[in-house]
Amino acid sequence: MGTDHKHAVCTYAEAKAAIEAHNEIFINNCFCRTPASKGETAWEYCGHELETCLGFHEPSEEDPGYTYRRISREEALAKYAEWARQGHLFRFMADEKWICFCCACGCMWFRDKEGNRVPDSCDKSGWIEHTDLEQCNLCGICIDICAYNARAIEGDEMLVTADQCWGCSACEHACPEEAINMVQR
Repeated sequence: MGTDHKHAVCTYAEAKAAIEAHNEIFINNCFCRTPASKGETAWEYCGHELETCLGFHEPSEEDPGYTYRRISREEALAKYAEWARQGHLFRFMADEKWICFCCACGCMWFRDKEGNRVPDSCDKSGWIEHTDLEQCNLCGICIDICAYNARAIEGDEMLVTADQCWGCSACEHACPEEAINMVQR
């Protein structure tokens, strides 16, 4: 699914840095949740916020026909902080001209045209998680937050399937023990 634009998962730090680096920021409705909210997709609308896509350029004719509005960097950072607090992920689109605030619920990147869950078709970030297993207390918060099902607890051990980690850093951000760090892939 998706579009012909390049999409790549990015870390929370990369998303925040991109917002901080731009003076001109526009926001519009999510390209995935908006059609789902109108019943135009094979999957149901998840209920997450619609107005979450940030663009760092004046909208052009090639951009989707959603309503755009200019916002301040402070408003964009507040939206980023709330989305990160909820444990969602971020993606760069069109060579970093956009940041999509994605949820793993019903995004077209997680669905085929019939609405079935499929592996994410976006590029992985340049980062991958590294868990300090001695520091991990097996609380399971990282498992619940992982959109890619890369984490599991078996017995008394945290297991991570590296091939399933897209490097979004949601687990790192959520870990109360700070046992997870992102390292270069």
